Amino acid sequence: MFGAETLDHVAFPVRDLPRAEKFYIETVGLTFLTQRKNADGSPRHTYVKAGENIIGLNLPGIQADPSPSRAPRYAVALGSLQVFDATVHRIQQSGVSCGDVREHGSDSPFIRSFRFTDFDNNHFEICMNRESLGDISLSHVVFETKDLARGKKFYTEALGLKFVGELDNEHFFAFGNHQLLAVKLVDALSDRTKRHGRAVHVAFNVSQEDFDRMLELIPACGGANQGDFRSEDGLRAPGERSIYFSDPDTNKLQITALGKENWSLISDEEKWQRTEENREKLGRGLSRFDRGIKSNQ
Repeated sequence: MFGAETLDHVAFPVRDLPRAEKFYIETVGLTFLTQRKNADGSPRHTYVKAGENIIGLNLPGIQADPSPSRAPRYAVALGSLQVFDATVHRIQQSGVSCGDVREHGSDSPFIRSFRFTDFDNNHFEICMNRESLGDISLSHVVFETKDLARGKKFYTEALGLKFVGELDNEHFFAFGNHQLLAVKLVDALSDRTKRHGRAVHVAFNVSQEDFDRMLELIPACGGANQGDFRSEDGLRAPGERSIYFSDPDTNKLQITALGKENWSLISDEEKWQRTEENREKLGRGLSRFDRGIKSNQ
């Protein structure tokens, strides 16, 4: 059946990386995976894990207020009430802005949920889902849209997701493994949607069979293909295909059809060596950002 298979990873902007690491590991309960470096050895971003899913905490972050819509929003599902309650308590004691725990009716994909805004004004949520995703996993993401019909068409037709219903004016679509994606109608896109942040995106895994069809459908349904810089830099494993793109409301996305090897966590040294060699062939060098040069330097 045609459609994106899983919500694989997300990356969102942070301004203070040590603070974000401490909060998401010690308070939210995610697991440290690795910190990636720029070519000069300065911190670039940190990967933490929610089960098998990676969450990127990406420098240099953005200066933007929380959005009135509470989107973009990223959510992690927890499998046990004991863990959920303990996590809620830690977040409430951390000093971030929090909502209340909400119990949902039987027609909702969620049993209970708890929303908060982190120290960098990212909107986040923990939940317990009616369809179990295991002990801990990415649950869903919520995006803003200025045109609901267009947004629904894009996610159902270009990415093959199944519309499953509405909750709080958020229109939800399901992946085959019960993860979710939603769009929320707004009069105007917030700065958190428009400004994004460096390398901020949400990524889906797709089959090799569906990849070529999605390449055609993404622009046909109003999205914009932005290519694959990792392939140009020689960082894709044999047989792996991927593109970065935006939906009609400029939300940054990625689809990947995996090959037989996984090169996602090759060492920084090997990454930058390959990148420099391949960019030299194309007549380009490393960008100021890749070299670790801050915007005010």
